[in-house]
Amino acid sequence: MSTKILRKGISTLLNSSIIEILSDMSGTRKAVELLKENFTFTASEIAKNFQDSYGYALAAISSGLAAPENQRGFWHSLFQANVESEFSQRLKQDYLLPFAQRDENFQETAAQQCQQIATLTLFQADNVPFSETELASFVTASGASSMTDLVLELVQTQHSLDESVIAFLQFKELLGNALLFFLHEQLRKTPRFQSTLAALQREGLMTDVKEIKQTLQTIKGKYDQAVQADDLDQVLQLAQQRKQWQEIESVTQSHYAEFLEFCQDFADWAQLLNVQLKQVLAAMPKLQAQLGGIKSDTEQILAIVQQLMARADLSLEIKPRDELTQYSSANLELIGQALQLSKRISVSSPEYSRVAIGLGSVVSSQGDLKQAKALFTK
Repeated sequence: MSTKILRKGISTLLNSSIIEILSDMSGTRKAVELLKENFTFTASEIAKNFQDSYGYALAAISSGLAAPENQRGFWHSLFQANVESEFSQRLKQDYLLPFAQRDENFQETAAQQCQQIATLTLFQADNVPFSETELASFVTASGASSMTDLVLELVQTQHSLDESVIAFLQFKELLGNALLFFLHEQLRKTPRFQSTLAALQREGLMTDVKEIKQTLQTIKGKYDQAVQADDLDQVLQLAQQRKQWQEIESVTQSHYAEFLEFCQDFADWAQLLNVQLKQVLAAMPKLQAQLGGIKSDTEQILAIVQQLMARADLSLEIKPRDELTQYSSANLELIGQALQLSKRISVSSPEYSRVAIGLGSVVSSQGDLKQAKALFTK
């Protein structure tokens, strides 16, 4: 297993860059000792966590690339229930759309290749404790290397990928953040990781965004008082403290903000961990099981329209009572997805009229008469 990837992953979850600054501020070098006492995982255990996280990450990304009905089949096979998950919509809007707009075949290519590489074995290690040097690397700034690039480097030793798929997985650090998300979700439930974080926090070597802001406000208040009191020594001391905490705030923004935002946006992914990885990977063929693969934009829109009409008892003929239709947030997401897809269909396409009439009827029932009129008049 790549030492560089291991260091990058664990140091990110421990916020090593902040630990380093706080250690310098307090003059303590206890971080490594705390890890020796609490972070007692073996290299083999952590490698398995990385490997499982990699598999879950590719399964989640692949699900987000599939057609809506295939997504539902995938989730239903895992949970034996209809799971309405909004994360797939966010993946399409925030990550997929820029690539799909340039290449109409990109979604199918990306889905196929993500499924193919999901089963690769990339992370293995001996069942030995971490050395003191290795533990020290976990609480030392890991540099600007990209987790996604490190993982893709390993992937491509076993499987080639299209340049467009590589660019997609690199876009806004998608693959790296996805792997780290599942790694964090797995480790945070273990007593050894919990005790590690608690020990670092007790020694003042960990902090969060809220605490950083509160500390800066407190320092500012004391600084203003010292200035008014003409206490030069206190002013200089507080100015130094403020500079250090501003550095922490800056590092948090530059090193961790994107990952923290990703975790919030894709929190629904955590439910995959309730199912064994072997079962998740076995269910992945369902993502392309229907109609021989991923559908065209037109087929996806018509499938969404048919589904929404059935749920709301609508027809292509608009009726006054249609305006009373109430849609769930999940159904509103589907309408938004269909509208986005419709922008990629040429008005001259033979299928456009079917799309416009069906989607216009649904949009009209939602109360968006302006959008419905625009679809009908085209």
